[in-house]
Amino acid sequence: MKRLLTVITTLFISMSAFSQNTYDDLLIIQADGKWEDLIKKAERYTLKSSTEKDALPYYYLAYGLYKISFQADRGEAYKNAYKDSFNAIGKMLRNDKDGEVQEKHAEFIDELKLSLLEIIQNEVENDEHRRAFGWVMRLYKFGRDYAPVYYLEGALRYRRNDRSTANARWKTGDELIATADINSWSEPDKQIFMLGLYETAKALKEDRQVDKAKEVMNIGAPYLEDNKRWNTMYDEIVN
Repeated sequence: MKRLLTVITTLFISMSAFSQNTYDDLLIIQADGKWEDLIKKAERYTLKSSTEKDALPYYYLAYGLYKISFQADRGEAYKNAYKDSFNAIGKMLRNDKDGEVQEKHAEFIDELKLSLLEIIQNEVENDEHRRAFGWVMRLYKFGRDYAPVYYLEGALRYRRNDRSTANARWKTGDELIATADINSWSEPDKQIFMLGLYETAKALKEDRQVDKAKEVMNIGAPYLEDNKRWNTMYDEIVN
């Protein structure tokens, strides 16, 4: 009987520890900078029925994919690692019901956003709007309620003469902004928001809808007035 109780107790402790997995093994691999090992180990957790709904393995998977994407000699299997990192972060956010993982790893999430923003900015500055569109759509991995993306998508759809969808996206953006606490947004979120408003206003102004372009810029004015780049954009459209 005593032996049976010991077995049951050990099993209970093991199950409790497993259900509260801190994934220290992934943390160690991450610290060692072994990105391929991190990807493979994290991916195994995401495929196991007992851990596939945990948010943390997807964070490590996204981190490994992002880091390995900068290695020129990475294997063929990781050719699209950068793009795949956004798929992983999207799954992390969906499984992070209480937002704890997102809060803990906010710095990495911001780094992902800034890296994607840089690509989008380069594409639009070179008038590569079709290519920019593909990258913009990856911003939805940060949630369908991620307001800044709707202005960017709307601007690019407008340039593709998809006016009805563009207006629908702008309307959704306006609805989300109406209840958003923009002052609490991270710097990357504000920068993406700023670019979305500017590209929207720029497209409208080029289409001789000057008043509407000014209205769009005034959406961001109360929140971005301390940003020098924003003030330059604002003067270009409004003044």
